[in-house]
Amino acid sequence: MAHTGEKPFKCQYCEKSFGVKKSCIHHERIHTGEKPFKCQYCEKRFIVRPSCKQHERTHTGEKPFKCQYCEKRFTVKWSCIQHEMNHTGEKPFKCQYCGKSFTRQSKYKQHERIHTGEKPFKCQYCEKSFSGKPNCMQHEMIHTVEKPFKCQYCEKSYSVKSRCKQHERTHTGEKPFKCQYCKKCFKIKQGCIAHEKTHTGEKPFKCQYCEKSFSGKRNCMQHEMIHTGEKPFQCQYCEKSFNVKRGCIRHERTHTGEKPFKCQYCEKSFSIKQSCLQHEMNHTGKKPFKCQYCGKSFGRKQNFIKHERTHTGEKPFKCQYCENSFCSKQSCIQHEMNHTGEKPFKCKYCKKSFCVKSKCEQHVRTHTGEKPFKCQYCENSFCSKQSCVLHEKNHTEEKSFKCKYCEKSYSIRSQCKQHEMIHTEASLQTIRKEFQEENIPHGTMVSLQSIKREFQDEAMSHGTNDQRESDIDTVVKMELNDSSASELRPNIYPVAMFRNVFADTDVVSDYT
Repeated sequence: MAHTGEKPFKCQYCEKSFGVKKSCIHHERIHTGEKPFKCQYCEKRFIVRPSCKQHERTHTGEKPFKCQYCEKRFTVKWSCIQHEMNHTGEKPFKCQYCGKSFTRQSKYKQHERIHTGEKPFKCQYCEKSFSGKPNCMQHEMIHTVEKPFKCQYCEKSYSVKSRCKQHERTHTGEKPFKCQYCKKCFKIKQGCIAHEKTHTGEKPFKCQYCEKSFSGKRNCMQHEMIHTGEKPFQCQYCEKSFNVKRGCIRHERTHTGEKPFKCQYCEKSFSIKQSCLQHEMNHTGKKPFKCQYCGKSFGRKQNFIKHERTHTGEKPFKCQYCENSFCSKQSCIQHEMNHTGEKPFKCKYCKKSFCVKSKCEQHVRTHTGEKPFKCQYCENSFCSKQSCVLHEKNHTEEKSFKCKYCEKSYSIRSQCKQHEMIHTEASLQTIRKEFQEENIPHGTMVSLQSIKREFQDEAMSHGTNDQRESDIDTVVKMELNDSSASELRPNIYPVAMFRNVFADTDVVSDYT
């Protein structure tokens, strides 16, 4: 009957037909719920005897099927055959729509449903449907809260076997998936595949709304939600919605106060795993991201990327309201708020609002008196981290800001910038030298208007007339009041000096 294609045995509960009576009987048990074969080690029951035997091997640890190419063994014969195809490279199941080949028939059928859009497996608890049976079964466990796969090293349990194995590798440190282009290894196969695409540059998933392409399907789907405005994950405590489930879970922790990630070196806990890992680097001193231009190292990848842009001059984030560009997305968003006037972060003690969250938190501390940043060298505490860092430099005498014109260094950036202005006013040195060469007698009134005119001709050729006039007045006043040039200072009363600075005509006289 297998050759003729005849299927004389029809299920009495649905429209399906079978060529073998045993297959029909097995199928009908799905409808009746009958499971005659019970595991001798636990309470589980099965529709088919082979399934029961396979299950019992999970208790006994028996793996009777050995790969003929390597030392691996398997509890199921079909798993062994599929594994051997990895050695032979055989992929007998080919997609009729795109030509992609597969070692497993189930994977091949599930793949073809991407093209056809068919989702035959429907969740028995909700309206969702799936293209693959395993995906449907995993989804149903969300409703039943069933987690049958338990980690053998800790108390954690999982609804999916692959997730459990993946978790166990955090205990063993095993990284079985190796990149074929470099020496990197990964705990997860998907992670390895995604990494290999950085070598090939492959981005097979294209956004249907714009020209962007992505190496991962999930990244592409998340991006497309920007166009559609879809935010399927809604916070159960407020009205906020998110296009990524991970973002929703993180947000909900702001309501519950949950901080599941605890530092292994101190008592601090965090709501985000990445924040915990970055904090732990403060204890270990680990800084894995090194600048290729100056050798500076960073604990955070974002800070490292942002720093390298100071060398390359790259500013990829452009303001949508003006011509300004920025090296970080956050700086661009904060700048755009100056145009929109948006200040989303409001103080809970007064009516002040802020466009930057950190600024709002710092302001709130003026009400609470909280000073969470403590100097590691003395008893002083500070309400902002920046103030604490600047204070600690007084203990270490660290001067990380170096003048680009001379050898002087400063611990504060603003002080360094202020010092560099001395070098940019180089024309004053020229004027001072001319005074010395001419041997101007003490007590002689020098025409301030002539100094201004000479200074303007030699050094202040840039800017508008008003800007030049303002800059010249300021610099000349500084020069005439400079204690280092007391022997050149004219013998003139202050009132007369200011009169001459702002006069329109030159006045040269002797007040002796």
